[in-house]
Formats: sequence, structure tokens, C-alpha cells
Amino acid sequence: MLTKYTESMTASNETTLKASKGSSPESSPAVSLRVAVARIYRALRNSSDYNLTPSQASALARIEQSEPVRIGVLAHLEGITPASMSKIIDSMSDQDFIVREPDPLDGRVSMVRIAPSGREMIHEIRSKSTRALEDALSSLSAREQSIIHSSLPVLEKLAEVLQTRQDS
Repeated sequence: MLTKYTESMTASNETTLKASKGSSPESSPAVSLRVAVARIYRALRNSSDYNLTPSQASALARIEQSEPVRIGVLAHLEGITPASMSKIIDSMSDQDFIVREPDPLDGRVSMVRIAPSGREMIHEIRSKSTRALEDALSSLSAREQSIIHSSLPVLEKLAEVLQTRQDS
């Protein structure tokens, strides 16, 4: 679903960018950055053949960071409803990527941990994405690679700013 949304937004904005002239809001650095990030995300997503939805992959990575974690807390961290998170958890549990266990403080509540096969899946996803980026970067000139390398601290700061605002 996210991929289709991203593709739709990317295509829409690419069309808008081609049609726009001068310094309209559609040709701003923010639009260009959003389009580039969406295209990179889509290419990385398509470069691997794992069997997870973007929501499942995101939740699995979040579980790895926060385990053990309550499903309600996980839903909040992912910005979705607890009911939606329960469906995601159910499907990942069916694939043996996560393990549910009762909360020691409240047995009515479930906690989730990542299972060994889930850890393997995350490692595989990250490895394939890294290899795809390394291959793409190697096709750029040394100057272009240097520009990207020197931009990384600023992009990381931008990601932190966006995450902080989202968490507020």
C-alpha cells in the first residue's frame, strides 16, 4: 500500500515538476528531495525479494529496537491503530518472525520479541539494500560520491528533525 502511494505521489510530482517553471513551490528543494527519496525507497524495496509488506518490515525493525515491546506501544511508535498493529503482528507471528509472550506486569497484555527467523529476515533486507546502494554509488563519479558522502550528516540531522516533530 505504501509503495503504491509512494509511486503515485512520485509520478504526480514528477509530472508537476516537468510542467512547472521558475521558482514555483513545486520546484522547491523540499519537493525535489521528497521525490528523490521516494524513488530511492521504491528502488530499494524492488531490489529485494523478501515477503514482507512495508508495514511489516517497519514493525519488525521497530520490534528489534525496542524488544520486548507491548503491541499498543508498538502501534503508537509506528503511528497506526492498535487493531492494525495486531493484524501486522498476527501475520508476522504466522511467518514465525516474532514471538508473543504475556506481559509479566499484566498478563492480559501481549509483548512481542523478534524471533531468530525475524532477525535473519532483517539482516537479509539490510544486506540487500546496502548492496544495491553500494552498486548504485559505484556507478557515480568520484565527485558525486564525495557530494553524497559530505551530505550524509545533514541528511541524518534532517531525519532526526522530522522524527522529533513526528513524535511530538
